[in-house]
Amino acid sequence: MKLLLGNPGSGKTKEMLALSEANQIPLLCESEARKQRLLVKARGYGYNNIPTPLTLADLNPTITKVYVDDIERLFEQALNVKLECLALNREGSFEVVDLDQK
Repeated sequence: MKLLLGNPGSGKTKEMLALSEANQIPLLCESEARKQRLLVKARGYGYNNIPTPLTLADLNPTITKVYVDDIERLFEQALNVKLECLALNREGSFEVVDLDQK
């Protein structure tokens, strides 16, 4: 799994859209409104062949891989709570990309 870190405006969403198009893996987001914003951003960056982003309601057993652009936003919307801490398991291959350091 790859983890992208960066401040607002560092290029996380742009990188996710590039990965989505290159690997044909859809982005998972918290709302229909965000889904539409991601499609507009993708076109603006020239990514015209990304898979349609998904919401939690779109998930089904045929979808086996997704990218999450903003895990905090997704969890907070889905669970209706403020996310205060998140733990990730480092087992297996784990790549951290700090976009602020590029």
